[in-house]
Amino acid sequence: MAEPLHRFKSELFKTLGHPLRIHILELLRGGEVSVRALLRELDVEPSTASQQLGVLRTGGIVESRRADGTVYYRLRDPLVAELLDVGRRVFGKQVLDLQHVLAAQKRAEGQGRTRPARRLNRGRRAAVKR
Repeated sequence: MAEPLHRFKSELFKTLGHPLRIHILELLRGGEVSVRALLRELDVEPSTASQQLGVLRTGGIVESRRADGTVYYRLRDPLVAELLDVGRRVFGKQVLDLQHVLAAQKRAEGQGRTRPARRLNRGRRAAVKR
């Protein structure tokens, strides 16, 4: 049972694994959007957008419909929007963790860890901050 589920998850994440596809999904999270509107927001060549939309459609992440000569896309499952939210929270947590590490390093540097300086004229050593 675990093997088919692992395979499905792997394919799902592979389908999501491109920054432009994620951008498209973020635009679709609010509902159906025309290809023309997507192109205005994405600022890429139509062929590039079409290729990435095709990957998402083939992967079962989005679906499309045509009305009056206009093609519209939408998320096939609203759970994809929740997955995007989880990704945003993981990113935020990692940024926060990195900020804590950097702040701790800065505090350690600011606490005056010292090392001996080179010998001065009379053989005395002076403390020098790193």
